[in-house]
Amino acid sequence: MNLPFVLDVAIGLIFTYLILSLLASELQELLATVLQWRAKHLKDSIEVLLGGGINTPEEQRVKDLVGRLYDDPLLKNVNQAAKGAVPQAFRKLTRILFPGNRPGAFGHNQSSGPSYIAPETFATSLIEQLGITSMVDKLSEVRFEKFVHRIVGHYWVNEFGEVGLPDDDQFQDGWERGAIRTIAEKSERSSLSADQNFRVLVEEYDQILNAYRVRTATLETSVERLGESLDAYIAACANFDQSSPETALFVRRLQSYKASVFGQNYERAFSSGGLKPSIAEVADLVHQGSSTHQEVARAYDRIANQARPIDAQVNSTIQTQINDYRLGLDANALDHPTKFEDLDYDLQQIFLANALANLTPEERQLYEDYQTYKTIRNGLSRLPDSVKESIAILAKRSQARVDQAENQVNQFRDEISVWFDRSMSRASGVYKRNAKGVAILIGLTLAAATNSDTFHIFNRLSSDDSLRRLVTERASQLNLDAQRSPRFSAQLEELKNETDAVLREISFPISWNSSNLGRQLGCPSSAISSAPPQDVANTEANQLKAQWDNLYKGCLNTDQSSNAPVPLQVAQIMVNRPLGVLRMLSGWIVSGIAIAMGAPFWFDLLGKVVNVRNSGGKPKQPAGEVQRTNE
Repeated sequence: MNLPFVLDVAIGLIFTYLILSLLASELQELLATVLQWRAKHLKDSIEVLLGGGINTPEEQRVKDLVGRLYDDPLLKNVNQAAKGAVPQAFRKLTRILFPGNRPGAFGHNQSSGPSYIAPETFATSLIEQLGITSMVDKLSEVRFEKFVHRIVGHYWVNEFGEVGLPDDDQFQDGWERGAIRTIAEKSERSSLSADQNFRVLVEEYDQILNAYRVRTATLETSVERLGESLDAYIAACANFDQSSPETALFVRRLQSYKASVFGQNYERAFSSGGLKPSIAEVADLVHQGSSTHQEVARAYDRIANQARPIDAQVNSTIQTQINDYRLGLDANALDHPTKFEDLDYDLQQIFLANALANLTPEERQLYEDYQTYKTIRNGLSRLPDSVKESIAILAKRSQARVDQAENQVNQFRDEISVWFDRSMSRASGVYKRNAKGVAILIGLTLAAATNSDTFHIFNRLSSDDSLRRLVTERASQLNLDAQRSPRFSAQLEELKNETDAVLREISFPISWNSSNLGRQLGCPSSAISSAPPQDVANTEANQLKAQWDNLYKGCLNTDQSSNAPVPLQVAQIMVNRPLGVLRMLSGWIVSGIAIAMGAPFWFDLLGKVVNVRNSGGKPKQPAGEVQRTNE
């Protein structure tokens, strides 16, 4: 047995495994796509991540949170459902057979989910679902308002938008007097209620505060405007009565106060007023009992009484529009009321926009703030404790990495992204191990279904020169460049097309036919002959029947034919040949494990073996030539 013979047999076996592996990968990909193995594994992994492990006591809360995440528009946009008539039809069938494929499995009324979620997308969706961004904005707004009142004190605005200042004896309990009023009292300056310059300052501060509330100005710009307005007020006071020692003392104290509060570049205002919440405070927002959350909750509670009538008005207007719309489609529509949540997204936005068009800008802002907090409050009330603990841990970790970052929410989002990415890396390893187990099952099933017996294939290749030469020749026709290894679906599809082209003239020793089965079970050579008796009509059906009759008689050593169906005849033959059956089963197991190795493995190995057969080992260079090459 020389080396070319061994290589030819090896090429034949590897080529056979490659073809079967391509078929197995096609089956596995179809099952994974239609049954959504990747999407379900990803969803389960996210539930384990948020639940702090498996068998969490808050399982239902975790599932509700994951369902809300999958309803997020960002995650909906990355969901890619299977295309094509066959996958779609098969998926409809699986929805009947498997509850995991029915609507609602991946969020509200969704029957499919994404197979991959970018860490940044997950972090952004989680932060939005927890309402952290909205609550941080509201917390900054609340503290900015307190910062304004700390400087100029409380004031009121009448229905005409005019600012009113209380006299010293009109301050209500809990009202902030303001640092400027306190400085004026220390400087023995008369009441500021009659000071027109102070009134202008308060009006400017109120405008700055309203601009920040409606987000027409950033926090940095608003703080800068506060400092500039205070500088203008100090200059106006200095020019009003330059000869008065009280005025000089008042101006000096104002300048000192402004420097202590705002700093040289307004950096002190953010730290002294807490205008940019720390990461720890951001994490505390999800704990409804924390002081940070209560700080925001009290601000929302103040607008709740004003917002509830507006909310009822908007809901009534929307329901009227829905009823009119349904009546236009069906005269009996009112017998079956339709909820706003059941409408399409486009219709929801149209009806909501029409209802909000009747509100003033102030009423609309109240309505939107109220809706935001209701959504956040409902979500946080169902938030699992494991998520709160994870958020707190991530906050401490990110706080240790950065000191007063420019945007704490962005830093917190990055920390959540890293947390998710590391967890999904571990989940990916679990999926690969599960996929390998499925690949083995598919390989064993495919080997049995196609009767791919490794030992029989080896015997045929080693004994049939023409078959061995043909398989080797066809395998060498493939483009076996290592860079074309089928690592991706496009390369895999290209390789399938190439193998289809070279398989047309090859009859592999696989499949359930009488010739293969007779050799596998060790039946006499006369039983394996495919030639029908002379008196049998030359039709395909008669030829097949004659072949099975020959096999039955030869394997059972009888002269009598059997009228039983072919599967029953095969069962009788296998019962009579237990050693042959054991050898065949062993061959299936070897083939199944080989198929599970995957097409990329056999493609790379085939390329190496073909290269050795065609070119052999690289000859050694003469010593002198090696020396010249090194020079």
